[in-house]
Amino acid sequence: MIALQDRQLVYEFLMLELAIRSLQHDIDNMKHLKFAELYFTQLDGVLKNLQVDYHWRRKKLVGKKIRFYKWVKVDDYFTDAILATNGEDAVIRFSTHVLKQNSQLLIEQKMLPIIHKI
Repeated sequence: MIALQDRQLVYEFLMLELAIRSLQHDIDNMKHLKFAELYFTQLDGVLKNLQVDYHWRRKKLVGKKIRFYKWVKVDDYFTDAILATNGEDAVIRFSTHVLKQNSQLLIEQKMLPIIHKI
């Protein structure tokens, strides 16, 4: 069971996991674009920023003996996150639509400081 005070940390970690996956997928698919190099430096900066946050939260979760195991797609509308805790696995069900929206918002929030520097 995940303690109440740890749930926010778990949620932030899972959102970072999805945002990093999404951004890596986008970067891989941008390589064939004409002006891809213009975007690579900005997106690489966002990706590194997300990865720093991800690793910090991962260390905090490991200290609390919570480990992310995998994502399981239930159907078109829901996805389960399976976490290993002390002695038992915890399953948290999320709406796929909300996961996509929140990971997109997280990427956009990380991009704002970079865009304002330009």
